[in-house]
Amino acid sequence: MNPSGDLWGTVMPLLVPALGACLIPIASLDRDQDTLKTVRAAMFGMALLALSVSFYYLIQMWSVERSMVYGQIRMDRLSQFAGILVTVAAMMTVLQLWDHLHHEGWVKGEFLSMLLFSVTGMLLFASTTNLLMMFLGLELLSLPLYVLTATMRFREQSVEGGMKYFITGAVASACFLMGTVLLYGLTGSLDVREIGGLLQTSGVDPMMSVGAGLLLLGFLFKISAVPFHQWTPDAYEAAPHPIAGFMSVATKGVAVIALMRTFPGGLGLHTAVGGRVGMALALLAAATMILGNLSALPQTNIKRMLAYSSISHAGYLLLGFVAGTSEAYIAVLFYLVIYMAMNMAAFGMLTAFGLVGERTRFEELRGLGWKRPALGVALTITMLSLAGVPPMGGFFGKYFIFKELVKTGHVGLAVLGVLASLVSVYYYLRVVVALFLEQPTEAQERVSAESPAAHTFLSATTIWICTAIILAGGFFQVFLVNGFAAKALKEGLEVLR
Repeated sequence: MNPSGDLWGTVMPLLVPALGACLIPIASLDRDQDTLKTVRAAMFGMALLALSVSFYYLIQMWSVERSMVYGQIRMDRLSQFAGILVTVAAMMTVLQLWDHLHHEGWVKGEFLSMLLFSVTGMLLFASTTNLLMMFLGLELLSLPLYVLTATMRFREQSVEGGMKYFITGAVASACFLMGTVLLYGLTGSLDVREIGGLLQTSGVDPMMSVGAGLLLLGFLFKISAVPFHQWTPDAYEAAPHPIAGFMSVATKGVAVIALMRTFPGGLGLHTAVGGRVGMALALLAAATMILGNLSALPQTNIKRMLAYSSISHAGYLLLGFVAGTSEAYIAVLFYLVIYMAMNMAAFGMLTAFGLVGERTRFEELRGLGWKRPALGVALTITMLSLAGVPPMGGFFGKYFIFKELVKTGHVGLAVLGVLASLVSVYYYLRVVVALFLEQPTEAQERVSAESPAAHTFLSATTIWICTAIILAGGFFQVFLVNGFAAKALKEGLEVLR
């Protein structure tokens, strides 16, 4: 196949980050102390440039309303939506890493290379309906994250968290591949749309349900849904703060979009197999919300609290699949945008306040809201949005999903979602209380006075950007829903039968 210029545009959003990931380690070979700062700046600049170029290609396709296909890669509106979400999150991660790694005193180019490889895998994972290509994307996005989680080798918890993530991730990937093999053996096709068409015209083999279930397991692991969530708190705690934030939003986002392509868009939740998947999703969504929120309540470590919070948000997202309407899927995409902003800000606050290493407990935040009031206000808005307090964007994200649940007769699940959100108010407000209503101890004041001032302008800037997105989701949600989420699903509606 000889790609034309237009078709090259289809794969450029994937190729540019991959190229940047290959070039950055070459720059890091320079060990000359005289040029060390210049080389570091060049590596971060290359990472931002690669992500910016990828973002530019995606925005260009979005603005001209073009959808292109090259081989098994479908760069339609849904893929462009996923790409924009991932590249924006990745650019914020790079900015936060500059502050975080310099404050840690441990700057390595491999961080950026692994991050860009993971971005490439995420774009591939969300841009295909071919199960084998999905698996390749799944592995390409996962392997770098295993490495990034365990990068701080001098910390015992880092190695432990990375190993847990790797082992459970390997099992989930094996299940996904086994499900692909079963479906291919039964249908002779790797394309989920063709498999869905065969399901309508032929009877359902029991092994078909097994294959679909194994596929679902792979998706649920990446979404951090119960009972495939055990790795999440340890991995998030072990990873550097910006990487934990990136994992929580980008991995979950592309997994939700790939799940949307596979089941509602391909296999169809209206078929016998899809119906069983829908029932399973309802049970898992309820369990995920309950366990995630209850487990977050007693946490004293901020990152572990945010990890369990991330699990509970996976339950809210799965509720959109239970409702199963076009409006519900649009609400899920809208929620992903707001969730990206909320969690990037929530994890970024640790870096912005200079709390690196193991300084991730609630008491470390005491009184910091008064020392940096603008940042404190931004984080208050973030926490209120995560809790679903109106008029923040997080409230409308949940409201649109709950509304569709009520319309489709799932009133019990909607009520459960509201109650789960009420429970979450307690542990999110603990952050606000620590920032503004608690005084630091004398020991903390002494450590703060003796420590050099942390330069965290870039990470603070990302938090303010995220806050602007959250407020836009609250006061201009119609624009984000109709102008972004609904358009992203426009082509997908054709296969949401």
